[in-house]
Amino acid sequence: MITSPLSFGAADLTLAMQMNTFQDAMRQLDILTQPDKLLDNLAKLPMIAASMIVVVGFLCVLNGYKWHKWVVIALAFMLGVGVGNILSQQMGKSAIVAIALGVLFACIATPMLRWTVAIFGGLTGAFLGANAWTLANANPPNAQWAGACMGFIALALLSFVVFRLVVVLFTSIGGAAMVVLGVITLLMQVPGWEPIVRQGLANNQHLVPLLVTVAAVAGFVIQESRVRNGDGGGEEAKAH
Repeated sequence: MITSPLSFGAADLTLAMQMNTFQDAMRQLDILTQPDKLLDNLAKLPMIAASMIVVVGFLCVLNGYKWHKWVVIALAFMLGVGVGNILSQQMGKSAIVAIALGVLFACIATPMLRWTVAIFGGLTGAFLGANAWTLANANPPNAQWAGACMGFIALALLSFVVFRLVVVLFTSIGGAAMVVLGVITLLMQVPGWEPIVRQGLANNQHLVPLLVTVAAVAGFVIQESRVRNGDGGGEEAKAH
């Protein structure tokens, strides 16, 4: 069987398109270092959604490890809905497809908790790696995907070694990001405050990452102290 050179060309083109899509997706992870774009997206959120984000994020920061099973299942459902929403663009944009995939992902995540934690831990590492790449002015400047890949691999593998630590880490970071971004959104909803908030955040690329870092470190310390004091520590044995 003789393979046409056109087949190789089409395969190379498809691979190149997939790589570009992957790199574009990884570049979106450094959203904390792009305050103008971040604030534009937050301005579109309704006040009710922002309030819910703050409450859920606050609960994750304080009790993420204690409730990690439910948190992981909820995140798996949200991931499934997101994937289903993307796929439904080619299937008539049906909400049923998104919800069905969300339920499927949640059902799969329930008996495979450790693997699911590895995935979400890896995604947290990718988020950290992409933002760190931009903040560190690493070269090349448009290779956030490299930092994201390194972060994903590091935390995904680390979750199999120190399960509790990774769970506390990704719930603290995710919850902190939700609290900070939700509060910023609520402040922008106050009449007359939006220009002040925009001016204060848009002029400093490091300010939003700093706020998230402070909240995440506080959450990590609180959760670790609670686990060491026995509050929720028994859950670790059940997770293995």
